[in-house]
Amino acid sequence: MGRLSEAIFGRKKLPERCVIYAGSYIPRRKDWVKSLFDRWQRIRGHWVKYSFASSDGIEFLLIFNVYGAAMVLEIIQLLKDGEAKRVFFVGALGGKDLPVGTLVLPTRTIDKTGFVSLDDPNRQIVEPKKDSLERLRKTIKNLSQIHVEGTIVSVPCVLHNIDHIKKFVEENSSILGAELETSTFYHYSQKEHFESYALLYIGDNKKHDIISGAKNVQEARKRSLKTITKVAVKTLK
Repeated sequence: MGRLSEAIFGRKKLPERCVIYAGSYIPRRKDWVKSLFDRWQRIRGHWVKYSFASSDGIEFLLIFNVYGAAMVLEIIQLLKDGEAKRVFFVGALGGKDLPVGTLVLPTRTIDKTGFVSLDDPNRQIVEPKKDSLERLRKTIKNLSQIHVEGTIVSVPCVLHNIDHIKKFVEENSSILGAELETSTFYHYSQKEHFESYALLYIGDNKKHDIISGAKNVQEARKRSLKTITKVAVKTLK
């Protein structure tokens, strides 16, 4: 154990706690969350970017530039190799009707990536463990944060914009939005016996696309990313 972890993160033994930030690495996103920690090491890594940071003397591994289900699966294996125990996934959701910046707690994730069914052909719906879900709800409540709960869909990354999947998402009124990683994150983190959590924010919707640079959109994303990081740190402590 530890050989793969050392090759990527420079340590055979990783901190017990880890926060994964989904999406392409943008330096300012790192700056948005950096101020929430007491100590912060410089960002390292080639493809996957990472930092070790501390809050109240507790060390965290923060991982950035995790895009798509395949990368999530690889990260889970690396964390297992490094003997991490508790992991929190921060994701961005392409919403349907919810405003940009809305916090979304997925209670059911429909897997359309294929990574879950590859491991378990009978499983299409992935849900968080009940105790983890309740712990996360409690943290959100204690921090007085408004959020929405419901069903989301994880869709393919490389095979993007598949017509029948787009139609499925758009025509199902119970679905809040779509992203790439959550079903794979929950399925494999649970399989490897991690204590795992996921909280997302609406990063784009029908009104504002994913590359929107509008000031109000950027501010909403910034606030949400910082808020979810606060929730993650409190939950993992």
